[in-house]
Amino acid sequence: MSKNSIATFVVDWGTSNFRLFGLDSKGALVDTIEAPLGLLQIKDGKFAEALEPKLKALTPSYQHIPVLMAGMVGSASGWREAPYVAAPASVSDIANHAVCFELPWGAQARILPGVSYRSAEFYCDVMRGEEVQVFGLPFLTESKNMHVVLPGTHSKHVDIKSGSISSFSTYFTGELYALLSHYSSVKPPLPAQEIINEDAFVKGVKRTAEGALLNDIFSARSLRLFGELADHEVADYLSGILIGNELHSSTHRNIYLVGGEALCARYELAAKELQIETYTFSGNTCFLNGIARIIKEIENEQ
Repeated sequence: MSKNSIATFVVDWGTSNFRLFGLDSKGALVDTIEAPLGLLQIKDGKFAEALEPKLKALTPSYQHIPVLMAGMVGSASGWREAPYVAAPASVSDIANHAVCFELPWGAQARILPGVSYRSAEFYCDVMRGEEVQVFGLPFLTESKNMHVVLPGTHSKHVDIKSGSISSFSTYFTGELYALLSHYSSVKPPLPAQEIINEDAFVKGVKRTAEGALLNDIFSARSLRLFGELADHEVADYLSGILIGNELHSSTHRNIYLVGGEALCARYELAAKELQIETYTFSGNTCFLNGIARIIKEIENEQ
């Protein structure tokens, strides 16, 4: 497919990573670029200067192609703040509350808002970017009511009712694993391997049955000291403890997993041990399907 057929740029811009998609007029993917160009890498607010070379790399006629952005780029520390939409939130709510502005080279840009949720005093939550993936699921499932788990640095558990995000909660799983793996006394002596050690991982999941997370984490050290956990098992054992603890908190026996293949595989394995049925979908596919729905809503407004 010719790069000259790109009609819309879509950017999934997070704290650490950057993904750019070029879509044609029918919403089909023409080309994509991924780069370690997250918000943390942008100095002095020079988002336009960082974005322009990436657009140009997809097509030289980038100057007049609109850009639709989602993720942390719309946070208070991002390019332009797009205030959260309160749950329950629909696709049209997201489209209607986008922040619009003109880019230095003349093209129009939109930054989508995230979603917030408050159930009671001191019980509140937020998401940015994941809502787009969630709204892409109905294209693949034909279901308007489901419980979705999006594994990641900050894993999201989302309830969808009548096609809208009704409630959700965030789990510190991925970031806690990174902190424990690099800066704690339970730091694995060997890094995690690409291929998961299923036995060690399941040992960690089983350990979480009592719900004593802090004690379970320390067991990664004590079991190794007593020779019951080998050096090469510690990383996956620790991963099993954290993911197992996260899934134990869910009351749902059927969940839709949305994310990358490797991380979703770990959640599938933990869910199987906990007798939770899973249905897994690609994060990229769901994101693009969600964007297609949002673009359609925006076009209907105009």
